[in-house]
Amino acid sequence: MTIVGSPPGRASDPAASLPRPVVLCIAGAASIVAVIVLAIAVRTSPFPDLDEARENTSAAKDPSAAVAPSDDDDDEPQAAAPAGNSRELRAQLSKEVRAGKVKDAAATLTSLVAADPRSPEDADVRNDILELASKAAYQGGAEADKVFEVIGSKMGTRGPDVLYALVTSKGGSKAADRAVELLKQDDVRARATPATRIAFDLWAAKSCPDKAALLDRARTEGDSRALGWVVLMGRNCKMSKDPKLKETLEALKSR
Repeated sequence: MTIVGSPPGRASDPAASLPRPVVLCIAGAASIVAVIVLAIAVRTSPFPDLDEARENTSAAKDPSAAVAPSDDDDDEPQAAAPAGNSRELRAQLSKEVRAGKVKDAAATLTSLVAADPRSPEDADVRNDILELASKAAYQGGAEADKVFEVIGSKMGTRGPDVLYALVTSKGGSKAADRAVELLKQDDVRARATPATRIAFDLWAAKSCPDKAALLDRARTEGDSRALGWVVLMGRNCKMSKDPKLKETLEALKSR
């Protein structure tokens, strides 16, 4: 009787006894593990010194990749103050104001006042200063501070005159508000002429009794600016027949 089976003396193959699908799964898993091991081996450089040398070479070719930019590089050089005679600076100021270059115009105004302190007495220059102050105040910031500092402290008695003009011609604007605050400061008032002080005080007085209390000063210190406020006082406060007001009007008109 012949028995079918494994040949005598030969060990049986365990894989042969496994179902075919199981064998295929095991083979697939082994392949995946082999791929992962190979990828790790390739990823890890066997020559770290060589890699470091390559990095150093790249840095040498592109210094910006290895050196951080210095903060000092961001500092812009300070522009030189505008130079020229009074006529040139007046023309430059007018041009910059019309172009809306507030920063440049502020620097030019500083140079102009230093070169020619009487320049704001000129009507054209004063108009340029008024326009510059209006634009600077609207813009705000350091340039506005610079412009009003020049007007309030660098122009002598002409500075308060310009501030008063801002109050009366730019009413309700940011420039007018800043001018009012400056004209209330003792150091600015000290630089103002008596005529400018009384004109501003007449403008600032709110009630008729407060206005009437200023008539004596208006009569002795005022000019055409005070005259306008006294005329309005007589009309708005119904004081047109007041003897003191009439006397003040006559004195102001005679100047």
